[in-house]
Parts: sequence; C-alpha cells; structure tokens
Amino acid sequence: MSSFFYNSKYFLQFFLWILPLMFLPDKCLADLNDLLKYEDKHDSEKLTRLALNEPDDETEKPTDISKELTLPKNLNYPLFLGLCCGKCGGNMPLNIPGAGTPEPHELRIKMNLSWGRMVGLRRGTSNRSTSDAHGQYMMAPRKMNMYMSNLSIGYAFSDRFFAGIMGMYMNKDMEMITRGNGVRSSMYSQGIGDTMIMTKTLLYADDFLAPTSQVSLLLGVSIPTGSIDQDDKGALLPYSMQIGSGTFDPLIGVLYEGSRTPFWWGSNISYLARTYENYKSYNLGDEFRYDFYGMYQMRHNLLGELQIKGKYVGEIDGEAQEIEQDGDGHMMSNPNMPFMSNLFDPDNYGGSTVDLTAGVQWQPFHNQILNVQFSFPLFQNLHGTQLERDFNASLTYYVEFPLRKSRRSPKKSKGLDIMGF
Repeated sequence: MSSFFYNSKYFLQFFLWILPLMFLPDKCLADLNDLLKYEDKHDSEKLTRLALNEPDDETEKPTDISKELTLPKNLNYPLFLGLCCGKCGGNMPLNIPGAGTPEPHELRIKMNLSWGRMVGLRRGTSNRSTSDAHGQYMMAPRKMNMYMSNLSIGYAFSDRFFAGIMGMYMNKDMEMITRGNGVRSSMYSQGIGDTMIMTKTLLYADDFLAPTSQVSLLLGVSIPTGSIDQDDKGALLPYSMQIGSGTFDPLIGVLYEGSRTPFWWGSNISYLARTYENYKSYNLGDEFRYDFYGMYQMRHNLLGELQIKGKYVGEIDGEAQEIEQDGDGHMMSNPNMPFMSNLFDPDNYGGSTVDLTAGVQWQPFHNQILNVQFSFPLFQNLHGTQLERDFNASLTYYVEFPLRKSRRSPKKSKGLDIMGF
C-alpha cells in the first residue's frame, strides 16, 4: 500500500521511533527542575547576603568560565548559544551528516522519519511524457514513494573527536504503466539499508566552549547491510528498488560552521566513493554532495532554517548478472531483447539535483530538539530517462544525554554546571 498510514509495517516503525517521546520528557523536565531549583537557591543566597550586609570579600568568586566566554558590549538582542549548546544540534540542520555533535563525554541519539515522492518523467533538464517513454520501453514508471527511517547513536570523546553509527530501514513503492492497454501495476520492496559509521574531527575552532567559527573533517564508511537481492516472483527488481549498494564505500567531507547570535550559517561538502563492483557485477555511481545553510534563532527554544542542497550521482557501472545474463527486465526474459523498462537500463541513473529545504527546530524539553523539514527541487539534470523528484518531508528527533564526565552533568556539590542550559 502506498499510503503512509495504511502501510502497517511502516506505521509500526513510526510508533517505535516516537515511543521514546512518551518517556524521555519526565527525565528532562526533572533535569530542568533541578536547574531552576539551583538558580532559585543561588538567587536566594545572594539576597540573604545583601540583607545581612556581608562584606564583599565573602561574595562568590567569578567562575573560570568567564575567561572562556565573554559577552559582547552593548548587547541589544538576546544572546543565544543554540538550542542545546554552542556547538551541538542548535546550529546545524539535522539532515547534514555529522550534524548534532554533543559536548565531550555526552551521548546523543537522533531518529529520523522521511517521506520522498517522485512523480513524472524527466530526461536531462526536460520533462518527458509517459507516451514518449513508451515509444522506447514497454513499461514506464508513473510515480514512486520512498519512506525511510533511521536511527543514529553518537558519542563525543573530547572537544575535538566524535564518532557515531547510523542504521536505516526503507520502504519503496513504485507504480508502473504498460504501453498500449494502460494497465497499472506496482513494485514494492523494503528492508534494512546500508549502515554508516562516521567520525568527526574538529580541525579549527575559535573557542571550544561556544565557537563562532569552526571547521571539521568528516570520515566514514558505508557498510553493505542493505539487500541487493530484492525480487518479484523470482525476477530481480530494478536497481532503484534495491535497498543497498552491495559495497563498502568510504566517505570524506569537510564542514564549516559560523555564527553571530542570533544567526547561524555554514557550508559542507562530502564525497562517497563506490570503489569496486559488488557480487552482482555492478557498482552504483559515486556521490558528491554540497550544501549551504542559514539559520535564525527567534527564541531560546526556536529557530528557522533555509538550506540549499546539491548532489551529483554518477551512472551505474556494469549490470546485475540476473539482468545481463538471465534476461530479468528484458522483453520475453531474453537478454538479447530490449529492456522492458527504463528502470533496468543502467544508463538511466545518476545526474545533478539542487534542492531548497526549509525547516524549523524546536526544543520542547531540556537537551531535546524536534526538527521538521520540507524540501523541493530547484534544478534537476538527470542521466537518461528517470522519475523526477517532487518533494521530501522529514521529522527528526534529537536528544542528548550528559554523562558523569560531561561539563554539563549534575554536580552534587553545587547543582548543575553553569553551562547546563
């Protein structure tokens, strides 16, 4: 079933991802209450000292934090340090690989649900009608829905080094139209996708605690846990309906982040290399991505974001053995006959796209972020004949857990740290 809420398997995933929201707020509200109690106690002690006219030499000494963080003079707007802290989820769109880096010795969990829709055909930069595609192929795709959920877990070992792992689950549903009689059919696949392991190393920052400018190096590898054996009644499904790549793929990227409260901005580039053929004798195209973003923090717990995302994907190299040798995807299942659909032709994959993404980040509870994003294409230049992108909508839930060694963890002697937010 193509409908999101009528697909019971995907609805179960949605329920399992959202389930933590029912339990985490109690803990986070308790942390917030501890902070408020500490601040009330601190203010009460100051009032008591003033009432008793205690000498100035008994007042509290300035904390060391003032040596690291200074407030601008003549500040005429609120000073915001992001939704959680100066360098974590509050200053990057959460759809960027490596976004959401917590403070040292803190654990972060990020859960994402997305829905992407493709409608209509395109060849290069021009629209192509279904009847036009039927002049070349017996069957042509009409639309496709892709639902994806992913879970990532990361840990910051220091101010400079972070490591994380991300797994995903995919559902793909495509509608096809047959030439002549106009009969519609569908293809469906689902399963666990490839797993990404990544590290983020800080190369430069003008301040470790609340940087206004920083550059990071992203390194990772995609592990082929996703299936490339998806079939329909024993016949291999086309490449776009497969769940994984079948190869170990290295990733490298550079991320820049800047801020001048209440504004945040940045740019990022990354390259995912497909270095060899999988066991079916083909490999997907390399991927080069870049994006630019700007963010405005309206309140201490709310910000808006705009993002330009670009991507280039290379063509598929080689052919799956079942298609090239056994005839899957060919007329009359004969490898010497033409392809039944453009989806089985490796020349109809890859190209360049540029998307505009708008989103909102909201902090409903202490150390938690809810990010809603909507994307639509600005430019598409596709190799061969392909389905064109229509839109993508996503919901991301992000939570941080300060551990015992974190500078933001509760301190028994004095309550929460001054930077506990």
